[in-house]
Amino acid sequence: MIMRKLNAGDRTQAEVTWREVFEEPRAFTEYYFNVRFYPEHSFGAFDGDRLIAMTLGRPTVIRAEGRDLPALLIAGVSTQPEYRGRGLMHDLVSRQIAHAKENGFACCYLHPVSETLYASLGFRNGTDALIIRSDPNRVHSSFKWKENASNRDLLSVYNALLLSHDGMQLRDEAELTAVFSDYATDHAQTLAVYSGSQPMGYVCYSQEGSVFELFALSESAYETLLDEAAKRAGRELKAIVPVDCGVIGERVYSMQYLVFNDSFQLPLKNGFCRLAY
Repeated sequence: MIMRKLNAGDRTQAEVTWREVFEEPRAFTEYYFNVRFYPEHSFGAFDGDRLIAMTLGRPTVIRAEGRDLPALLIAGVSTQPEYRGRGLMHDLVSRQIAHAKENGFACCYLHPVSETLYASLGFRNGTDALIIRSDPNRVHSSFKWKENASNRDLLSVYNALLLSHDGMQLRDEAELTAVFSDYATDHAQTLAVYSGSQPMGYVCYSQEGSVFELFALSESAYETLLDEAAKRAGRELKAIVPVDCGVIGERVYSMQYLVFNDSFQLPLKNGFCRLAY
């Protein structure tokens, strides 16, 4: 068995592994590996020529304690079923962590499936979030709706949250376009609300009941967006939002971090991260 950094020639096997292990549709994996595959920050385990386990890394910049810091987002940690229980994930992520430290990243971060899964590698809960639910009985403030809001308007809402919430990924219009291209593979729809000409929030959701993002500048905008999306989807929706959104919800951990050289303190004060691979 060989463990090594991935290269461009490993893409096909990595894409198939992601699709098989996570049962993702082909449209998403093709998008992801076209836009988000950075083999120079990713590692794999091979049995002969076969990729049997992998961990993928993507360089990002996050806001932490008022500073913009280089960070390595870890995703796609997966092992083929017949090779599980051999410590491959632990060994691969350990190599990825060493790589990140050597290459000047301030931290590694990820969205774990278990709060304890990565504890032995040093990851700690670093940001909080709320899960809020739609409510058809709420009375809403009057907003103007727009189904095709400009990227500039959506980005203005996101960047307003970025100023007050640590742990979020920095975005420009190109990154926002890439993120929404990701959501489009799951047939996402976007709805924005305005107060006059001022964008007050947006929700990106699917008819199948997923809410990919919900960001707003007031409690009433959060409630209005979620409830209208639920009405249009014809089902109850729930969304992950910052803890200070003003809406009653269930507090949960959002992201885990492994911080190098005391780049910032955990947990992040007023921290929030809505993962976008």
